[in-house]
Amino acid sequence: MTLAQFQKAFQAAQNPTLDLSATDDSMLYGFGLPHFKPVHTTIAAVAKVIRWQAKQFNGEWNAEALDEVARIGRKKFLIVD
Repeated sequence: MTLAQFQKAFQAAQNPTLDLSATDDSMLYGFGLPHFKPVHTTIAAVAKVIRWQAKQFNGEWNAEALDEVARIGRKKFLIVD
């Protein structure tokens, strides 16, 4: 995943009117584990993971969690259009 793709996914995650509940993100479960292999995925799936990992209960974004998704995703998320 490129920086531009991450930025697009983060913009989607920030959009409160975008319903991602039907988006399948199961291929990204466990992405932080050392044995996780690179997978093909979509911007929407990454946006859903970003919401799950980095959105706090107070509505703010956790910068460390965002960085983790971006850092790991750079090598392990292969975005398909």
